[in-house]
Amino acid sequence: MAEYFDGWYADRTRSPVKDEIQQRHLGLPPHLLSTSLLGWDGIGEAAAGLGLSPGDTLVDLACGRGGYGLETAARTGARLIGVDFSAEAVRQAREQARQGAAADFRIGDLAATGLDAGSADAVVCVDAIHFASQPDAPTSRSGGS
Repeated sequence: MAEYFDGWYADRTRSPVKDEIQQRHLGLPPHLLSTSLLGWDGIGEAAAGLGLSPGDTLVDLACGRGGYGLETAARTGARLIGVDFSAEAVRQAREQARQGAAADFRIGDLAATGLDAGSADAVVCVDAIHFASQPDAPTSRSGGS
């Protein structure tokens, strides 16, 4: 699936009109590269609801090109770690971060981020939780009847 999204994100750079339409429709500024349907007001609500303080760590799972995480980190002063399984998405997110925001973007999986337990003060996952692998079904420990 990561290969599919690598191509999908690469196509986004070849056709900026898609981003322009989405930004206009969602009320997003031109610098915020979205791959979701969360609008400007929704970002504000999410950022406020996270209760982050400057220096806290925000993890953006399935971060895509980093737009939502970068904006939330800028609003709260949090340190951002973005994780996505698409190498192309991470490349574009790193490029966005170089244009003004300090962030660490990594290739990883929703359930296997490589981060230590408890290393985040808050976690967001916008429109992508359905890409997580399904947990193994619990095994029954009941004995015979």
